[in-house]
Amino acid sequence: MILRKPDFYDTFKCIASQCTDTCCVGWEIDVDRNSQEVYNKVAGTFGEKLRANIEDGHFKLLPHDRCPFLTGVNLCEIYTNLGEGALCDICREHPRFVEVYGNVMERGLGLCCEEATRLLLAGNGPLAFVNEECDEPEDELSENDREICNEVLYEREYIFKTLADFDKPFGNRLYDAFGYTGENPFAPLNDARGLYELLAKTESFGPAWDEALARIKARVDAAGAIQDAAQSKRAAGAIQDAAQSKRAAGVKNITGVENAAGLQDEGYFSETESARLLAYLVYRHYAKCLFEGREEGKRNFALFFWNAVRFFTRELAGIPVPETNKASEINGIAELNSAAPDWQTAQRVKINAIKILSRQLEYSEENMELIEKELDG
Repeated sequence: MILRKPDFYDTFKCIASQCTDTCCVGWEIDVDRNSQEVYNKVAGTFGEKLRANIEDGHFKLLPHDRCPFLTGVNLCEIYTNLGEGALCDICREHPRFVEVYGNVMERGLGLCCEEATRLLLAGNGPLAFVNEECDEPEDELSENDREICNEVLYEREYIFKTLADFDKPFGNRLYDAFGYTGENPFAPLNDARGLYELLAKTESFGPAWDEALARIKARVDAAGAIQDAAQSKRAAGAIQDAAQSKRAAGVKNITGVENAAGLQDEGYFSETESARLLAYLVYRHYAKCLFEGREEGKRNFALFFWNAVRFFTRELAGIPVPETNKASEINGIAELNSAAPDWQTAQRVKINAIKILSRQLEYSEENMELIEKELDG
């Protein structure tokens, strides 16, 4: 069998207490049967604590959904007392994932993990994949199923190669891979409110998401008010000259007023980061159409995630909008001053935005199915 993994997979290592977040808070933690058998044999006070904190195959979480074995400095007591080999399967493997497509096993790292996200964004070039032989048994497929599998993987490979062709302008790659022209920057949805409304349909994982969604709504609502004011001024002829000059300069979206509404790309993600993120989202989800269907929905999910995270970077990351980014009047058109983000804080903002969106969407089968159905056709 062929084992495939992204170029940064083998460099991943949990950063433990250095992580600003923790995967030991806010998650239900399943304890597999083999681990329970190990824990039943642990002697002494720690063994008693282990057994007292397992109920119905899960660790009994403390207030605020904190794992009972997470110390005050965010270290795992099971790891420090018994070693890595004693971790239950989910704790040992997280944030890793694995999928099998015929004779191909694919491994990756979930983007709810900040170190995984950092490694993805840190790459200097297009996302690449490493292939090697492994001894795992391959899935037995009929001749017809194998042909379909190969077709899907071939189509996905075309997307990878297209996004990786850095000799082409990024806009051309987006068009060739997704049919995305930029004429409607919020595609596959119609506008920014469409992005928000689809996000709002998903089931929340908790207060952090509720707060992020409220920030997104506030920005979309504020942008709508600015857009209405700009349209009224145009109707009255107050900004006719400014609009003509902008058209002459080749500036688009005067009609849609995306820029006037302050809903342009917030400017955090480079083209390289965007290409790597899009390729990775396709890598994780697209080939699952072999089992779940919704091929177009899975392709469009990559665009949806990318647009949500680039248009609402600050809102997702929990960064307040600075005074210099509040609405102002320039040449009679309501616009936002778009100060470039501080490079020293930009990485943290990007990572936080991606990981909260990943946790809300990619770790809920119900949310993924909902979104993919909405985007499928």
